[in-house]
Amino acid sequence: MKKILYLITSSEYGGAQKYVLDLAANLPTADYQAIVAAGEGDGELFKRLKGLPGVEIVKLSNLKRMPSPITARRGLKEIIGLLVREQPDILHLNSSMAGFLGSWAARIYKKRNRANLKVIYTVHGWVFSEPGFLKPLVYFLVEKISAKWKDAFIVLSERDLKAGVRKKIAPENKFIKIHNGLDIESLQFLPKEQAREVILKNFCDENKIIIGTLANLYATKGLPYLIKAARIIAKERPEVGFVVIGEGPERKALEKLTARLGLRQTFFLTGTIPSAARYLAAFDIFVLPSIKEGLPYAVLEAMAAGLPIVATYVGGVPELIENDKSGLLVEPRNPAALARALGQLLGNPAQQKNLAHAARQRVEKLSLTQMLNQTYSLY
Repeated sequence: MKKILYLITSSEYGGAQKYVLDLAANLPTADYQAIVAAGEGDGELFKRLKGLPGVEIVKLSNLKRMPSPITARRGLKEIIGLLVREQPDILHLNSSMAGFLGSWAARIYKKRNRANLKVIYTVHGWVFSEPGFLKPLVYFLVEKISAKWKDAFIVLSERDLKAGVRKKIAPENKFIKIHNGLDIESLQFLPKEQAREVILKNFCDENKIIIGTLANLYATKGLPYLIKAARIIAKERPEVGFVVIGEGPERKALEKLTARLGLRQTFFLTGTIPSAARYLAAFDIFVLPSIKEGLPYAVLEAMAAGLPIVATYVGGVPELIENDKSGLLVEPRNPAALARALGQLLGNPAQQKNLAHAARQRVEKLSLTQMLNQTYSLY
């Protein structure tokens, strides 16, 4: 029996955590044992994994997104200790900091113990692709330095594969592209009226046309650009409301921006809602304003829910959405372009229906089973 150790920086639920959950929960228990280790508290990932057969969870106290040097050193020792204790056959790393500290720990562990450990790293969007200078530079160096400690890179999109090769992170033969996949039948979308009653209650008028998204409130999600687009639309279409389901560290900044732009009755942050994808039918249009993505589950789920979609040209999104065929794509960090695309859809119900139909056909080809089989073949 092979033992697989999944390592991810945070247990707070998002796309990378859903990915780990899918992989760990579906491992054949006759052949594999799964251990999922994560830092930053007792998040939703641990709650969903708890009690699953063949899955053990480990909470790491020193694994953080942006650790101090002291915390990073403690995190490294903590991961080494975990490797010594569990002696896994495969270490599957997820997220940049877990990728760096985890592969470093694996290098030390293998050298000290003469252990045979395969290290796989899934890139959920390269952090060095984010705007700015210092942070992208630091993460580029982190990825470059630690690449030689990793045996294989899983990338979720052709764009990330090409970026990794172009930046010379690792040789091309180390990269394997595997799209995320969905088990559509398990999503169990609620009917529109029921979903709207839950989502819009205490937030906005249920008679509004709703443009919505599912997003943790992180800077990479591009929500300030959506807020600025909402101001443009609100001037022409006051009957339109905007809803964001999710929570995160940018909440205060986003609330201040909505207040400053006079959008308190137009733009709403619901906070965390369990099993949020079930409520997608509450939206009339789905929007993804991100400035960085891997292959976003939120878009896959919106496609499965039969929603018309406006999204940005980032990460693997263009591999999911073909512009003007299965959705509308705009450049990131451009509120005017976002508002134009949303306005176009608002005024064209027939286009909404056609795009949604094509998106649903596309997502049916991206199955969870295919993703699992391709990934497990690397174990």
